[in-house]
Amino acid sequence: MLMTDKTETTVCETATHGSECENSLVSISNMSSSELLRFGLSAKYRLSHGPAPDDPELTDLAAQLNEARLEWNRRHPHLPLRDSF
Repeated sequence: MLMTDKTETTVCETATHGSECENSLVSISNMSSSELLRFGLSAKYRLSHGPAPDDPELTDLAAQLNEARLEWNRRHPHLPLRDSF
């Protein structure tokens, strides 16, 4: 049985530039809090090691990370972890 780790995949399947990806908004809002935290930490780690900021994949990941941060802060405005990713 093949299992995929959600932290290793980006939320948005298609490469869309300029506007927010509808798939990422829907998927991020449907994630549980633990999945959202795991995704945010993984995305932050992957972006910290990416030397090419003009890479379209990293640009999409950065947008998804921003959406994940907004969703986390919306769900948990008073938790000390709110700035962890």
